[in-house]
Amino acid sequence: MCGVLSLQPGLPLLPLHLIAAGATDRFTGPKADPFILQYGPEQGYTSFRQCLADFLTHSTQHPVDPEELIITAGVSHGLDMACRHLARPGDVVLVEAPTYFLAGSILRQAGLKLVPVLTGEDGIDVDALDAFLQQPDAPRPKLLYTIPIHNNPAGTTIPLHKRQQLIRLAHRYGFTVIADEVYQLLSFPDAPSPPPPMKEVERQLIQRSRLSGPILNNARRISETAAAEQDGATSGSNSSNGGSSERHDDSNNMILNDGGSSQQQPPEGRISCSASGSGIRSSVVSLGSFSKIMAPGLRLGWMEASPPLLQALRADGVLGSGGSIAPLASGIAHSCLQMGLLQQQLQEVVRPRLQQNCTALCKTLQRELPQCRFHQPQGGYFVWLELPKQVECLAAHLCDQVYHGQSSDICLHPITV
Repeated sequence: MCGVLSLQPGLPLLPLHLIAAGATDRFTGPKADPFILQYGPEQGYTSFRQCLADFLTHSTQHPVDPEELIITAGVSHGLDMACRHLARPGDVVLVEAPTYFLAGSILRQAGLKLVPVLTGEDGIDVDALDAFLQQPDAPRPKLLYTIPIHNNPAGTTIPLHKRQQLIRLAHRYGFTVIADEVYQLLSFPDAPSPPPPMKEVERQLIQRSRLSGPILNNARRISETAAAEQDGATSGSNSSNGGSSERHDDSNNMILNDGGSSQQQPPEGRISCSASGSGIRSSVVSLGSFSKIMAPGLRLGWMEASPPLLQALRADGVLGSGGSIAPLASGIAHSCLQMGLLQQQLQEVVRPRLQQNCTALCKTLQRELPQCRFHQPQGGYFVWLELPKQVECLAAHLCDQVYHGQSSDICLHPITV
């Protein structure tokens, strides 16, 4: 055994009582409905998406349209779907350096070529990215993967003006921003209000006619490709559901045909960022998850995307065959949201505990490692520690020894706040 202090989420951040209460409400109370055990619509149950959209709208103070949400098995699943349906093998994806250390395998398995982008104390270096893209021989990216708030592992947050600049670059050069916003709701209680989510920043730019570029053609190509794939798969896509595209929707206890939901207009009063008077289409896909705000074992998350991008994502063969992702976990999360349990857990347990842990860690680092540099985050799970040069060399040597099996008394373990 080696001495390791794990700062991974402990029992207070794994709310078994909350999951039990949500399951009891959903499976034994008045809301109990056996059709939750049936195949569901590819996009996820309408009532759950509406409840989730209301929760996100209230939590972020920015509108979220349930028709622009699709349920996933978490951010990793959503990232995999985005890579496979919004890009093709051989395409270039821009990636922050550093970034989530397990994202690379997902991107590479989709056949994408990773190109690193410099980062600083406020996230991605947009000026450096702009200069890079202006080079005549620079590769033309199809995607950019970013963790814009409480970054994993750097703990940084991209400020509003840089988010606007990044989205302008996406529209100018025709690439899609995959915003991994799993930490959007995890700002510490004493922290200033975070910038708006990336899709909201884009929506505001579209409304103000501040965007231009080739994104319309790119979105149309994606939409047409998805439509062709869907047409080709129509005859066999519903075989596992008894040959019918009709699925139960728990919002009104009746059987609904969910096959055309991507064509529905936004509800009255909502503004879709997929189109505006200028004809500009969205170039942002947002990834979210219950893993960091509720429990990773749920394997439940969501993607938010405009209708043309959503159409490409809904063409996924797994969704066509098996229907909605994780309907049982969706039902539990649905009840927890309706009962206010998750909101209470976030406000009274998760955010305060993360802030307490972060404060203790940063004070210890300042006291014990004064020669090291780090950025004290305003939320999330991560602190990025920069070591002096001589320590970096020693650490690299130790890592090399462990990797090659030359040392059995050294234990390296990634930790989070």
